[in-house]
Amino acid sequence: MRSLGSPTPSTSPAAEPASRTARWGTVIGLAVLVVIFVVALLQAANANSWLGWALAGIALGWLLLATWVVLMVRKAARFGRRQVDEAREQLRTGPGRAPAATRSGAADSMRDEKLSHSFQIVLVQSKVIKQELSALSVEGPEREALDRALDTIDITAGNGMSMLRQEPLSGTVVD
Repeated sequence: MRSLGSPTPSTSPAAEPASRTARWGTVIGLAVLVVIFVVALLQAANANSWLGWALAGIALGWLLLATWVVLMVRKAARFGRRQVDEAREQLRTGPGRAPAATRSGAADSMRDEKLSHSFQIVLVQSKVIKQELSALSVEGPEREALDRALDTIDITAGNGMSMLRQEPLSGTVVD
């Protein structure tokens, strides 16, 4: 647990005087309300009038309301500070990633295996499409366009697999 006097990463040294000023303003404001309540209570007790007791009750109500507001604002400030700290930590570690110190080659290896498998699926599906096209009687410029597109898919998937294996790229450049 953090001590009250130690600065947190979310508070800078320049923000501490403003925090002290706000804290003293709160203390002074509550002290004024306590004095008003005590004076109203003493006046009501001395005069023993209905109006004096009503004013003392109103002063007590304002004192309780101010105390409740101060406590809720402090609670909200602590919550906000925790949220900011969590957001900073998430930004520091990166979205969806483990902290750099705990990342291992296992996660990279798993990703590479999944990508390699995806490229293999693309190559197999390209082969199936080529077989189905050969069964159909598509000829002319449409067939050439389809063959070029399938060759491009094959080359791209093959290059992706090569990159995962750290092999040099190979293939034919199509203009």
